[in-house]
Amino acid sequence: MLRWSAQETGRTIDFSGIVDTTVAPGIAGGAELVALARAAIGHDVDAVPAQKVASVIGPDAAVRAAAVAGAFELYNRIVDATGLPVGRVQRERLADVVETLGLDEFPHAGHGV
Repeated sequence: MLRWSAQETGRTIDFSGIVDTTVAPGIAGGAELVALARAAIGHDVDAVPAQKVASVIGPDAAVRAAAVAGAFELYNRIVDATGLPVGRVQRERLADVVETLGLDEFPHAGHGV
């Protein structure tokens, strides 16, 4: 969604900011959103990332960001539980994102190849 949104609005987003906290992703509240996403998939319950997102992009946007993070966590759990492979065409289309985020380094990266 972020990639499509960036293309539609003419924004340049540095996806490496998702995995490298020293890189600014190029969106308002980017560092705070990355911290929120990390908190959403982590084991420690902490409201600070959500509070920081709300202070930078506003409470309504923070709620939407938290909903998206939660939805993606749910999608990942479904995919992991079912062993759903990523198709060749999808992998080719997202090759730059896969490389930037180092997704081929995960143990399950061979699925769908």
